[in-house]
Amino acid sequence: MSTLAVARRYATALVQLTAEEGTLGEVEKDLARVAALVTESPELGDMLTNAAFKAEERRAVLDVVLGRLGVHRHTRNFMFVLNDRNRLAALSAIVDAFGDLSDVRTGRVRAHVTSAKGLDAASIKTLRDHLQNITGAKEVIVREDVDPELLGGIVTRIGDLVLDGSVRTQLQLLRDQLVAGQSAGEA
Repeated sequence: MSTLAVARRYATALVQLTAEEGTLGEVEKDLARVAALVTESPELGDMLTNAAFKAEERRAVLDVVLGRLGVHRHTRNFMFVLNDRNRLAALSAIVDAFGDLSDVRTGRVRAHVTSAKGLDAASIKTLRDHLQNITGAKEVIVREDVDPELLGGIVTRIGDLVLDGSVRTQLQLLRDQLVAGQSAGEA
């Protein structure tokens, strides 16, 4: 079974459990913290995924790490299940799948916005409100990046949807229209 299929299966089970008990948001935050810690500490990640260590040894390390993080019991138990089934290598994919499923369940949409320079708070709020109207989402989470190569305007990505309002694209569209008009006039 592929890593994505495994991730989706485990994430689905955890989303269903935590949604029923009202702990979805808390567990989502916990998983993000655990995944970030594993990413920031390659030694920890290697230890948790290395077959040279017995499941009991990995569990003991997890017990200490999760205790220090103060995670919810569902997060703790879930991590132990992943350990016992040798699925910790798929943690990053599971956390991503959990986030996606949580977004769907809670009506959240994540937008990746790229602009030529940083947007102020008022512009982000206006953009968030506009995207909320377009998507019908209850909440829009905006992640902003700056790309000085854009010249101006913004490019917004929501899943597979790209809303390109960059100056470069607008100029290209104008150029294409002018070329098409010139070709039609010459004929």
